[in-house]
Amino acid sequence: MRRHFVASAIAIAAAALTFSAGTHAQAPAGAQGPGRGGQGGGRRGAAAAPAPNGQNENIHVDGWNRKQEPLEATGKKPGPGPVHDLSGIWEPVPRYRDGVFASGPRDMPSDAAHEAQMPYTPMGKQAMASHKTGFGVNIAPIAEINDPFDNCDPIGFPRIILFNLRAVQIVQTPKQVLMLYQNTRTFRTIWLDRELPKPAEITEPRWFGYSVGKWTDPTTLVVTTTGLDESTWIDNVGRPHSDQLVVEETYHRVDQFNMDLTVKITDPVMYTQPWYPLKNFRLGMNADDFDIREMICAVSQQALFNQLLKNTTDSAPEKK
Repeated sequence: MRRHFVASAIAIAAAALTFSAGTHAQAPAGAQGPGRGGQGGGRRGAAAAPAPNGQNENIHVDGWNRKQEPLEATGKKPGPGPVHDLSGIWEPVPRYRDGVFASGPRDMPSDAAHEAQMPYTPMGKQAMASHKTGFGVNIAPIAEINDPFDNCDPIGFPRIILFNLRAVQIVQTPKQVLMLYQNTRTFRTIWLDRELPKPAEITEPRWFGYSVGKWTDPTTLVVTTTGLDESTWIDNVGRPHSDQLVVEETYHRVDQFNMDLTVKITDPVMYTQPWYPLKNFRLGMNADDFDIREMICAVSQQALFNQLLKNTTDSAPEKK
């Protein structure tokens, strides 16, 4: 594993020699990066270098290196969506990399036009300006990036669904919906049998908050999450939040093989009104033998990659 990582890191670092540290180039949306299994985080890639063994070829394989495609793409016809059931192994469709969102979530990317629409409060605008990122309007030289995820802090919620939304396996019990994510190989628990805790009852904010779900019709689950740790970012471009953040996810089972996800952000400290990073984002079901790949932020490998990248960018010639 370490030999594989070092080879990949050297390939990417070598490619970086042809760019200055201030180059605002973005790595291809699906490129596998060392240390995070392709997560990327705040560190943009300087260039796309050929990886060993053709590992960046656009062939969709699962964790056992077997070719996979969504069930509907195999020619099977979906039946109606089952009642009160989201279970299965899901990925973005029609392209499995459609959920990478390096430059911000699909419906609110970080460009000049969309940033002008963001309903920041004065405090929200100030907090946003303090976040130095690898992508978006706050893009900064590598040495100035202050993304907490670059130190392998937990990615947190809702960033786990608004950056590198890859495969997710949903498992249901009578009282719980469990979200098992490829990204950072972590999970969330959504409780079906209780109400959200009152603010005074939240003795510790959590990286992934406190989530409860309610079925609003036979095929739609609405999930509300509060009690989130303020140190996380909402997305990969540094949108901020306070301890008053409330995230609402709506999962609508369109049919047997397809599900739509809508995400609503409400935080009166940072935003004057709710906003939607995702609206009806389509997820497709995979076969039940799909093995979810690992994407883990390993501190030792991330530190080695950061040092290799620093060495190459420090020695790169200045752009004239």
